[in-house]
Amino acid sequence: MAVGCNRATPASDSGAACVADSVGTLRLFSTIPTCATDDWTCRARCMAGDAKSCLGLASAAERDPLMIEEADRFYRRTCLLGAANACTNYAAGLWANKHSARQLTCARRVFEKACAAKEPFACGMVGRVMLESTTPPALAEGRAYLENACNKVGGFPCRVLAKHLESGKLGSYPPGLIRTLLSRACAGGDPDACGGPATASETFH
Repeated sequence: MAVGCNRATPASDSGAACVADSVGTLRLFSTIPTCATDDWTCRARCMAGDAKSCLGLASAAERDPLMIEEADRFYRRTCLLGAANACTNYAAGLWANKHSARQLTCARRVFEKACAAKEPFACGMVGRVMLESTTPPALAEGRAYLENACNKVGGFPCRVLAKHLESGKLGSYPPGLIRTLLSRACAGGDPDACGGPATASETFH
């Protein structure tokens, strides 16, 4: 997932419209197809509306620092084609860099739609928006949201919850809970939670 990448804020969704208004029910892809950025077969399939090909192109473009803006465009297109994974990465591009209040609201709405498809990184990002980008932070709401998402979806929201509990801002928690949450995050497909880190905060870069 692209959360935290150093990238320019996507030009799209800077106005009144938000991609969340145009997407329907999202689906989660368990794998990302391999597509080179110069693979014209993948590009043709993407332009014809094949979400998997678009997702493969977005992923390939994101690995090239010179193609970040194109990656954002592919993620946006793939999101509109119904891929929850792409919606998460597109919204992360809005959130991770300089953004307007309108763009932040849009990013949260896109994360929420992807989370509804049980995309774990999107669920964790809803919690991060509540706790890190809201003034004042929505502490009680954010904790409740992350606890629910960790229980229902697992993975990344468990690690986000661990980080913010560890900070002391969300109130008390039982001894050993941080380690338990990191283990659940790892078991749920969040690789940064694996390896027995000493703290949750050190897993965020």
